[in-house]
Amino acid sequence: MSPRSRAANPEAGGVGMIARLRVAGVRVERTPGRVAVSVNLLHNDTMLSARVERPAGESAGVQVAAEAAVEAVRKAAPPGTAFTLQRASSHLVSAGPAVVTHIVVETPRGQEHLVGSALGRGGPLEDAAVAAVVDAVDRRLAWLLRR
Repeated sequence: MSPRSRAANPEAGGVGMIARLRVAGVRVERTPGRVAVSVNLLHNDTMLSARVERPAGESAGVQVAAEAAVEAVRKAAPPGTAFTLQRASSHLVSAGPAVVTHIVVETPRGQEHLVGSALGRGGPLEDAAVAAVVDAVDRRLAWLLRR
């Protein structure tokens, strides 16, 4: 039995299902000169919410959405752990628009660079930015919370 299967099976010496981070909602508000993004992430039965507002710009929505997602992740992080968004950028790939995020996580044991990506899939790129943050931090957050 694999370690992942064992973790999901208490009878096999595991501790239950590994908590996964999921996107529960993204809301974008644009006003003249401003963009605000509210994000809801679900971790176990806990809703992690954050809202970030910044001046509008060409790629502001993607950056602001990623910042809001990282802010929500911080609410689940164990003490002494810091998540910092380094960059969120959109790219055109053969499957369509995609967002790539670079996040640094700092713990008492050191620093790690996490990268996540998500395809736009025809929806707003802000949704893809939040999904890219989740892609980057999901497994690392679960590992940090188990320690």
